Amino acid sequence: MSPKPRRIAIVGHTRRVAVRRAAAKLVRKLARRGCEVRLDRDLAAAMNEAGEAFEKLGAWCDLMISLGGDGTVLTAGRAIAGRRGVLLPVNLGGLGFLAAAEEHELDAAVDAALAKRWPVGTRTGLETRIRRARGGRDRVVGFALNDAVVRSAVSYAAIHLRVSALGQDLGHLVADGLIASSASGSTAYTLSAGGPMIAPHLHTMIVTPACAHALGSRSLVLGAGTAVVTRVISPGPALLVLDGQEPTELVKDDEVEIQLSKKVVRVFENPERPFLRALQSKLGWQGSERRSL
Repeated sequence: MSPKPRRIAIVGHTRRVAVRRAAAKLVRKLARRGCEVRLDRDLAAAMNEAGEAFEKLGAWCDLMISLGGDGTVLTAGRAIAGRRGVLLPVNLGGLGFLAAAEEHELDAAVDAALAKRWPVGTRTGLETRIRRARGGRDRVVGFALNDAVVRSAVSYAAIHLRVSALGQDLGHLVADGLIASSASGSTAYTLSAGGPMIAPHLHTMIVTPACAHALGSRSLVLGAGTAVVTRVISPGPALLVLDGQEPTELVKDDEVEIQLSKKVVRVFENPERPFLRALQSKLGWQGSERRSL
């Protein structure tokens, strides 16, 4: 059995007073238990404390606690991807679909993580690579826990793309963008665009056109070891956006290759909040008895 976590990183949404208050309380609690605690640089600055960059925290910690909404979970997930540490996401934000616990459950969730009473699951993310039209070497852009989106850099403008997968040309796509998501990200942007909901432990990639200009453009579910390649045809500026947070500029004829990453994010799972229950409580899946009558 692996040892109990003793190196603990805390990351959080810096603009929320509740997050700063919860982080300060956690630091004191964990220090009394003999744990070494470090804060992410932005959260630490908001609390007038010393902090470290996300990348260093991800390499150092045994346990990373995220305090905030789903955006905070995604940032933490990218920092800890492929590392030995385990992520404990606690919702102090809005929807909090990716969270294992709510704000009022913080102490109980931390206790369960420290005692290793909760199971640890894995979440597969995406790896993205850009081939520049103007020459140069292929460049790995980064890891996305939820999704990678190719879209126009101009709001409300459709983009023209050439798409291929499984070694086959899928043709010319005109849409607001192309969304490639992990199973974890299937309940995010791609769901709003009409994609399927996938259980988060499955190693699949969902490719979904966003607001396509053709009735036949539908989601495609791909397995491990396969990639989707999209080439920008539009003359205007375009973007590759990871997890809705990290944009990279694209130009005409740039190609983006997206596939499942070999890195995984290890996450504590709350046994009282399985995936299907979260779909019901957070997303209102299947409605309610009152609305069904």
